[in-house]
Amino acid sequence: MSLATAVISAMGIGAALIAEVSRLGINPLSIRADTLGDYMSSPLAIVYNMSLVIAGMCLMLAMLARYFVFEDGYSRLITVTGAALGVLIVLIGIFPINFLEQHRLFSTGYLICTFLLHCFCFLEYFRKRSALTSPLFALNIIGLIFSIILMSLLNWSTLDFDPCHHSGYEICWMSLVMWILTQTNILWCMVLAVDMKKRIKYQQHHLSNLSLAGN
Repeated sequence: MSLATAVISAMGIGAALIAEVSRLGINPLSIRADTLGDYMSSPLAIVYNMSLVIAGMCLMLAMLARYFVFEDGYSRLITVTGAALGVLIVLIGIFPINFLEQHRLFSTGYLICTFLLHCFCFLEYFRKRSALTSPLFALNIIGLIFSIILMSLLNWSTLDFDPCHHSGYEICWMSLVMWILTQTNILWCMVLAVDMKKRIKYQQHHLSNLSLAGN
């Protein structure tokens, strides 16, 4: 489910971005990621929004599985935060930028939840018997840095970002940070999927050995 989250979101975002760049002939780094869900301007808005809804649901299911794999309280705090992130992704897909007030609220929640998730995972790495691997930890550092940068760029009075004053061929630095954070989260889900598979196989092998020893 974690891998499905990454693949579905990457395909939906990628398809909508390619369609928008082909239509306008502009630098993709000048486009805000959430504008791809605008039904009034983005040609593949329905693909983008539906991919978010499905990906968010997959992330929720992935966190449900993780909840039963890691049974200590701190790990379950990370799991609940990840599930909340999945819920917010679904809500962003249901309420794209056309529903501006709701979209701003859920997008801000997504940003805060992303920051908290990466923060909790960062601290998890230094706990005894941490289940966090080095690749996942590296992605957590990147996600933590860019979520802080994006929160510093957010206009908290409107819960939105101030417009970038640039031409279509120039890079909007706010959009660049948003894209880096988005891609980091997608990669994080992919690495999490690999780590979870290894962890579950280890647990199953351990339980099988215990069962054989008991017999």
